[in-house]
Amino acid sequence: MKRTVGIILCAILLCFGAVSRTRAAEPSGVVAVSAGIAQCVEDIHRAFTAAGNPPLTFVKEATGPLAQKIDAGAPYDLLVAADPKWPQWLTERGKLRDLHPCARGHLVLWSQKKEFCHPEALQDRIVASPTPESTSHGKLAQAYLASRKLWNVVPENTKLILTGNALQAVMAVKAGSAEVALIPTSLAIEVGGSYVVLPADPIPTVGGLRAAEADPNAVRFWTFLRSSDASKIWERWGFEPLSGE
Repeated sequence: MKRTVGIILCAILLCFGAVSRTRAAEPSGVVAVSAGIAQCVEDIHRAFTAAGNPPLTFVKEATGPLAQKIDAGAPYDLLVAADPKWPQWLTERGKLRDLHPCARGHLVLWSQKKEFCHPEALQDRIVASPTPESTSHGKLAQAYLASRKLWNVVPENTKLILTGNALQAVMAVKAGSAEVALIPTSLAIEVGGSYVVLPADPIPTVGGLRAAEADPNAVRFWTFLRSSDASKIWERWGFEPLSGE
């Protein structure tokens, strides 16, 4: 009898332990992140949760649409943006606070075929690029192509495909609609293939907390993103970390 009671008590304790662990693992806070850099931020998030913090929920999209949603009242606690223009715009509108740069990203020429990965290929290949209207790397791509006198020429020759974000540019190449893509280094590292860093100005990744009270876990993650622990991960994904700025 005593043994039976003991077994039952152990089972109850194990159940309570399982429930506690499940509750501890429930997401707390929402992060809006630019699609082209999401894989790096999610990698940093894995280090954050490994340190004993609760996970957060991620919303991934081009920076412009994310900013428009935050402006319209979307309950995102933290924005991590590949385009510094949008966080600044939200701050001026009273929707974002505690703005800081995290890292600097670079533009690369990416392809599934190594022989296509040189700047001269841009004149002979079908190029996919995120749109400059709502993405920072699209603006970098536009500036780079314009510096080579290709921005006005390429569209007229129907050799440029504009996509909603950098990931869609990769998908255009994989689908055979384009041969090369202009994308962030971090995305090129994630999807594999071949790439070469282009001599374009780096662009800062900037983030900030929503002006209304943000989830405490999101606040902690925002601090972690700018820590020395996160710096190693930013570097692994091809960024120049700016911890402490």
